[in-house]
Amino acid sequence: MALVCQGRGLTYGEMDRQSNALAHALVRRGVRRGDRVIVFADNTVEAAVSFFGVLKANAVVCMVNPQTKEDKLAYLLNDCRARAIISDAHLRSTLLPAVRQSRHLAAALISGPVDLSCVEGVPGDSAVGPGVAGRAIDQPPPPRNIDIDLASIHLHLR
Repeated sequence: MALVCQGRGLTYGEMDRQSNALAHALVRRGVRRGDRVIVFADNTVEAAVSFFGVLKANAVVCMVNPQTKEDKLAYLLNDCRARAIISDAHLRSTLLPAVRQSRHLAAALISGPVDLSCVEGVPGDSAVGPGVAGRAIDQPPPPRNIDIDLASIHLHLR
């Protein structure tokens, strides 16, 4: 087992294949080397998969506390010029108004039970539902990073 959270576990192989699928989903939506991707989620299996999926997409992962308020999230989206955001459906009351204020977003991936009308007005190519990344994939996208590229940004607001 690689990870156990709230009674749900993933093996290293499952984590690898799910993060590969997410990486491919991000690349299909225009995420490129060095782009910032915000992960706005609780400490869950999906958050861990998202972290590695963003790295495999050759992007920079920006973990944001799920208790962050709408105005701060909107600020972060614009300040780091996030190209994509990954979040959970239960955070949509904060997520959606903030996302609608983004000037750089190309995609929003929202996991969980959400109706497509909930992402109306969200910029870019969005995906909703339990399997937003699609089925597990054995290979990640081709690596494009070099050893001095930025991997993550720790965002902290006071």
